[in-house]
Amino acid sequence: MKRSNWLASRFEIINAILIAVVALTTAFAVWRTNVVGSIASDESRDGLIAAIKKQALDSENYRKVYEEAGFAYQFAVKQAEVEALEAGNNPVQQAQAANIRQYLLPNMQLLGQPLATDEKYQNTDGTYDLQKRLADMEAAEQEQIDPSASFKRADSFFSQQRWLVMGSIFLAISLFWLALAEVGSERLRGWQFTLGLVTFLVGVLWFVAVELIFIYMRRGGS
Repeated sequence: MKRSNWLASRFEIINAILIAVVALTTAFAVWRTNVVGSIASDESRDGLIAAIKKQALDSENYRKVYEEAGFAYQFAVKQAEVEALEAGNNPVQQAQAANIRQYLLPNMQLLGQPLATDEKYQNTDGTYDLQKRLADMEAAEQEQIDPSASFKRADSFFSQQRWLVMGSIFLAISLFWLALAEVGSERLRGWQFTLGLVTFLVGVLWFVAVELIFIYMRRGGS
């Protein structure tokens, strides 16, 4: 009888300690899950901000390209006019052309660059390849602002949060079984304790595995 009471007393102590450990582990799991969710929300917000900035830059790029095109066409027209004056025999017109070439054309070319200076944007028919200019501007912009990268990281953290929640559920179930073992009959408390312990170990392993898998996935994707 004394041995039975001693075993029961020891069991209650071990179970109480395990309940405390599981409760602390569950609290940590919930905290970590909330942290991951907060990171996911931050990444999603950064993606939205980047998307708004990108849209604004795209609009500015369109405005700038057509402004450059306007200056480039003005430069081309004025350059053709100067060449026509230079080809004539009138000394006055030639002097006028020299002044325009020296003082006006460089400034007009500066306003129209790179369309007016870079041959890769100039078509054979005298027009300008505005789509190529826009593509180059967007490529440079992509290096600075990339909403898709933030959204991809947000999806990764949201996915991790969902898997961590499942781990927290295992820990909560473990706490339930251990609490039952604390108040249950002697005939069932052994099974209840075992179920609680196994569920706790599964929850911990699940939690650690999820953390390691997502760390590996992010390092592999970077």
